[in-house]
Amino acid sequence: MLLLVGGKHLLIEAGEPCVHLLRDRGNLIQSIDAVLITHGHVDHIGGLPALLQGAMLLGRSKALTVYLPEEMIGPIRAWIHALYLTEEGLGFPLDWQSWKNHEAVDLGEGISVTPHSNDHLISCYRTLPGADASRHCHAYSLVITSGEFRAIFSGDLSAASDLSPLLTLPVNVLVSELSHFEAKDLAGVLEGVDLHALCLVHLSGEYAEERSQLQELMEELLPHVGDVMIPEDGEVLDF
Repeated sequence: MLLLVGGKHLLIEAGEPCVHLLRDRGNLIQSIDAVLITHGHVDHIGGLPALLQGAMLLGRSKALTVYLPEEMIGPIRAWIHALYLTEEGLGFPLDWQSWKNHEAVDLGEGISVTPHSNDHLISCYRTLPGADASRHCHAYSLVITSGEFRAIFSGDLSAASDLSPLLTLPVNVLVSELSHFEAKDLAGVLEGVDLHALCLVHLSGEYAEERSQLQELMEELLPHVGDVMIPEDGEVLDF
């Protein structure tokens, strides 16, 4: 997802094939100001090395900051090295920054991003055979503000209720996954919330096959929400 706010382009998640999707839409690869990664699952971070290489090949010179969970920085940098790239050879300054739970990051121009941890990775990873119980499992939802504009990007969650602490203030748009819990669970959490627009992404297979029915259900369950949207890849939405 690419958010344009306050004149800045923020790439939220970098799954494969983000480099191709961005390249096919003009000069977005050169325009990105920051990459915001919520957690280390491959569908959220697996396209990052290709994105960096693509930026290099397109002659990017503008500095790029990547925000991500602390435990992912070392492995991702090692992966870039293993792919016969060097950070020095990219042609643009690259800055790695780790999220700190509940600590706002100032992106300039009045834009801030605040990460809020959730238990998605704990519930997914630590139940797997062979999982390392001592390994950090940081996963975050992101609150992005600019003036009175307030957007929430859920990332992946362990339950819809993970969003509840973030919904006490008015929300212009909530971009929520719908792959790890039921639509009715999300609707229950959003009941009575001051929410202008709901954007559903990262749908489970069942919901992806029934998009129109899903939209009708959520509009019925959430009559107070101004817009319920299920965007296609590449669709441009204005909030």
